[in-house]
Amino acid sequence: MADTKQQKPPFPLRALAAFAVTLAALFVLLLAAYALPGNRVRDHVYESAQTIAGEGLYPEYFGFKLFQMDNYTDTIMLTEAAAADEAPPLRAMMTNTAYNVDNFETLADDLQWYIEKDWAAGAQRTDAPELEPFSYARYWHGYLIWLRPLLLVTTITGVRVVQYVVLAALFAAVVWLLRRRCGLRAAFWFVVSQLLVTVFWVPHQVQYFTCFAAAYAGCVWVLARPRRSDSVCLALLVLGVVTAFCDLLVTPILPLGLPLVCWLLQPQQRLRAGVPQCGIVVGGSLSWGVGYLLCWASKWVLAGLVTGQNVIADALHQVGVRTAADSWHGMELTWGNIIRFVYETLAEKHLFWPLVLVAVLLAALFVASIRDKQQLVRALPLLLCTLMTPAWFIVLRTHSIQHGWFTWRALGLTIFAGAAFLYYCCDIRAAGRRILHRGK
Repeated sequence: MADTKQQKPPFPLRALAAFAVTLAALFVLLLAAYALPGNRVRDHVYESAQTIAGEGLYPEYFGFKLFQMDNYTDTIMLTEAAAADEAPPLRAMMTNTAYNVDNFETLADDLQWYIEKDWAAGAQRTDAPELEPFSYARYWHGYLIWLRPLLLVTTITGVRVVQYVVLAALFAAVVWLLRRRCGLRAAFWFVVSQLLVTVFWVPHQVQYFTCFAAAYAGCVWVLARPRRSDSVCLALLVLGVVTAFCDLLVTPILPLGLPLVCWLLQPQQRLRAGVPQCGIVVGGSLSWGVGYLLCWASKWVLAGLVTGQNVIADALHQVGVRTAADSWHGMELTWGNIIRFVYETLAEKHLFWPLVLVAVLLAALFVASIRDKQQLVRALPLLLCTLMTPAWFIVLRTHSIQHGWFTWRALGLTIFAGAAFLYYCCDIRAAGRRILHRGK
């Protein structure tokens, strides 16, 4: 009997289709968000700006820098939401108008001035500061897909509540599915890794929320049922597009790494673990990267065509700024200066040599506790995922250091994958047996 099963199209064609459909869907959703009426949005943005002015642009929980919020960026997002109908939807969507002020610390107040001056009924305010519009066209700003509709009915406080509910539901789904498909240990590693990077504060900011939500949604899809490696690569390509469309370069490595780790931890994948799966990790990363870069570059091209601005030149300049050596607090960010700064900082606190000793002891303990060569090789795919965040930090060293108070949360991937890697390739009892054996 002839095989009536339809053969799948080649992977490149399926990848191209996935990219086109995802980008087209996001494009239509964002265009619809820009087409919404603006009066009610501006009313709620005005109240939101008052809330943020009361909180401050950079409030810190417990006075700790790594627990710092970023109301500054959320205020820019609110400004874009308020200014979205200054031009026809397509042009406004490509231009992404925000406003510059001389003193960034008054940004929330200036947003209130903007609405009162340009949109409030009656006479214009004559004492409003001079607000200069600028185009933020190098990003898609896809967060407006949900931010602008929500601002029709609520303020930033309501937006935060919705984000908390959504992220809590996704988090619970990931934990439940990990427990069901990968066991209690995997669920525990995930919970601990996310709590250590303070996921409970992530929904408080629109810009923090995006990557975590996309990553958790990817994990839910991966864990919902067994997935073939080609399907996972296609899903990662889609996640790359979603990340580039909605994120402002906060923790974009999470939507790549967390779903990959969830896939690798499933029993059917653990049975196939080893060098071949390292190839799948690399292939999945390339798929995500292609989706991410093509989505981002498509905005540069489209925005340039619609607005007449040289968006490509601006975007490439910004890429250089975030990857090449720049300055931070007066220090040029070369590798030599970075290493010297870390050494001097630790040495001043008399921590350098104690930390070196701890690192040497931990390395020795790791080597002594390796189960065997076969288990180490089988765990290598998880090691690759563990190293994704450090590699991302190195490539984008300027951005990662300058914005370390929020980029550090990408280490949630390293903790999750690292815990799994150590569990599968190490056994502390093996170290004890080896030490006892040598002592005899």
